[in-house]
Amino acid sequence: MAAVLKEDPGTSPNWRHHKNACPHYRERWFPENNLAAGEPIYQVFCMQNTPPVTSDEQDKCLHSRFVCWRLAGKAADRPPAEERSQSAPKMKVRVRTS
Repeated sequence: MAAVLKEDPGTSPNWRHHKNACPHYRERWFPENNLAAGEPIYQVFCMQNTPPVTSDEQDKCLHSRFVCWRLAGKAADRPPAEERSQSAPKMKVRVRTS
């Protein structure tokens, strides 16, 4: 299978977005390919450039409907917004009245 994409997986009708899958996950099926000859049945594309590598990762992609499961994991590691705002430096805003 060629590594170069000639169409945008985000807008092309040839790439399918699953109803319950990550918003960045796309699949393209090849029903005419010969599995016995080693040709792929389908191709996966991630618009965040984090495609699933294992079947467990693909399962997570197919069951994270609103956000990428990798990004959700990173967000969980961050402190809550209250803690971030308290530690962040305060900005002064000047308002001009003229």
